[in-house]
Amino acid sequence: MVKVIDAGFLTTIQDQPRLGLARYGLSEAGAMAPLSFLEANYLAGNNEPLPCLEVTMKPPRLLFQSAARVGLAGADFGWKLDNRQVPVGQTLEIRPGTTLQGDYCRSGLRGYIAFEGGLDVERWFGSAATHVQAKLGGAIIVRGDELRFKLNRNASLRVLREHAQTVMMNGSHKVLRVVDGPHLDMFPPESISLLTGTVYRVTEQSSRTALRLDGLALPCPKEPLLSAGAWYGAIQVPPSGIPQILGADHPATGGYPILATLIRSDFETLGQLRPREEIRFGRVSIETARQLYQRQHDWWKALG
Repeated sequence: MVKVIDAGFLTTIQDQPRLGLARYGLSEAGAMAPLSFLEANYLAGNNEPLPCLEVTMKPPRLLFQSAARVGLAGADFGWKLDNRQVPVGQTLEIRPGTTLQGDYCRSGLRGYIAFEGGLDVERWFGSAATHVQAKLGGAIIVRGDELRFKLNRNASLRVLREHAQTVMMNGSHKVLRVVDGPHLDMFPPESISLLTGTVYRVTEQSSRTALRLDGLALPCPKEPLLSAGAWYGAIQVPPSGIPQILGADHPATGGYPILATLIRSDFETLGQLRPREEIRFGRVSIETARQLYQRQHDWWKALG
């Protein structure tokens, strides 16, 4: 069992996305940095993704009251066990009475703490993922919580030497790759070129619901859009003309036209973007997007 001494800035239980409830108005939730979520589970000794902790910006302080095997992945929090720096990229064996803590993230934004056997939490409609906006699913962790996990000691200690993704850069800017959105034809012809040719800055108003940007206002459609389905990675253009990228806790529907869609293999980059970071968009074909995602899928299967 683990006791939460300090909950950090925003620590939630996350799991694989909860699919199939959009028709009831609930999006999928799940990990905002999905590759780090997989890496942490692998290092914890899990052969499938199991419920774990998603840590944002400032990590929790956890007191282990029983032995555990743990995997840490994602943002660099300078993790320590009893004030001793811990190695990254390998399974941690933690003894009872040990405290795990870290500092404000040095790079990236989100990290994951996975436990061998996964957190012992109830799954709701097939997933323990926390939908922060709706306050449904797993839990937002608070001080004093006691977290239980299943320890079986069946898995061998693991080391992760390679990551599934290298962030694409354009000079000093991270690049998010996109495919054309369903409402592209509603926009003036120059809108997509302006999107991919502009540097945008991530604002402090960003959350798991959407990444809010600051930068060039794009020309908007003249005709209004009836409410339509929305999804993780959709790039909406509201009347202000400033695009926003929907996250894992996005609304299930929306009335803003979707100019482009982030490719799935860049969700990890999206989830690790920090406020004030500058980004660019790169346009790719659907076939390229499929190939890039297949590589990530093959990487996970090869680990198992």
